[in-house]
Amino acid sequence: MSNAPSIDLTFLQSFTGGSKEKMAKYIGIFLQMAPGQLDLMKQHLTAGNYDGLRGTAHALKPQITYMGIKSGEDLVKKIERQAAEKIDVESLPAMLEEFTVLCTQAMAELKAAI
Repeated sequence: MSNAPSIDLTFLQSFTGGSKEKMAKYIGIFLQMAPGQLDLMKQHLTAGNYDGLRGTAHALKPQITYMGIKSGEDLVKKIERQAAEKIDVESLPAMLEEFTVLCTQAMAELKAAI
């Protein structure tokens, strides 16, 4: 794993008008919600519930953008699309694992940012 930052808070800074309190609030909400969403994605995938996986990926997509997890944006879109179309599903476990690692790294960086 690289040590390069996986988050870019430019959008969040713009969205909150640079307010540290608001940024901390939104980051805090994401940090509370994201682990459960990632677990839910894993559960849906394990159960072969591609519609559930698509729905959870879709719900997480804007959060990934707001938190500036640039490397996760295309990946979560790809997971959502493949789950929706039920295509190349055998690649989903590896993609979800990569996405989880990215999000975990980003969550550590976000914790350090607040």
